[in-house]
Amino acid sequence: MKKSLLIFVTFILILSCEKVDKVCNCSNPLEDLPWLKEIKASFTNCTCQISIFQAAYNKQTVFYSLMNDPLCNSFQQINLYDCSGNNINTFNSTDQAFDNEVTNKKVIYICKTNK
Repeated sequence: MKKSLLIFVTFILILSCEKVDKVCNCSNPLEDLPWLKEIKASFTNCTCQISIFQAAYNKQTVFYSLMNDPLCNSFQQINLYDCSGNNINTFNSTDQAFDNEVTNKKVIYICKTNK
C-alpha cells in the first residue's frame, strides 16, 4: 500500500511541474535579450505589419524581423541573429534557401498596422 501511495504521489508531482521553455538561457527573449528588446522598441507606428520571429538555423536558435503584411509585401533582406545579437547570415526574401534552411519559424512579436 505504501509503495502504491509513493508511486501515486510521485506521479502527481511530475504532472504538477510546469515546463518552462528556455531560449537563449532566458524565459522571455523579447524582454531578457537587450538587443532584441531594442529591435522591438524600434517598431513604432507600424504602417505595415512587422513581426519578430524565432526559428532554427544550423541547429541554433535565431531571430529575425520581417514585414509580413500582404498589403505591403516587397523585396526584403532578412538578417538572422544569434542569441548574442550577432548577424550570422543574410537572405533575400525571395531566396528559396531561406525556406529550406530556416525551420521551426514562430512569431514572437507583431507590430500591427495602425490603419
